[in-house]
Amino acid sequence: MMKLKLTAAVLALIGMTSLLMGGSYLTVVVAVICTATALPLSLHLTFRWFVEDPHDGLLWFWSVVWATISVMAAASMLQYIGVVDVPLSAAIDNAQKIGEVRQYVSYANIVSILLAVIIPQSPKCDNNDED
Repeated sequence: MMKLKLTAAVLALIGMTSLLMGGSYLTVVVAVICTATALPLSLHLTFRWFVEDPHDGLLWFWSVVWATISVMAAASMLQYIGVVDVPLSAAIDNAQKIGEVRQYVSYANIVSILLAVIIPQSPKCDNNDED
């Protein structure tokens, strides 16, 4: 569970950093993809913490639903700024379109980082075979 928490937080940080540091379509695509990956991971961690049985079918159902919603939101953001029509190395010239992408990436990554950080670790298990 610690690896999953670390992965979610690192992906969210990479998404925010790439959006802040770059000014091309490639950095925006990287930021949106990292955000679309980090959000379902942190929501899966949160739901896994609330559910006692990690093999519950409801846990995997909601993970698939969150991943689908996250990918659909990322795809709509990328279509909104017009990534499909331009080369990825081109500089972004429209500040208003990138403003909405910044809001999406910032809010989703803040939620991802907070959920990954606040969720406590799973209880320690006893791996001794001395029984």
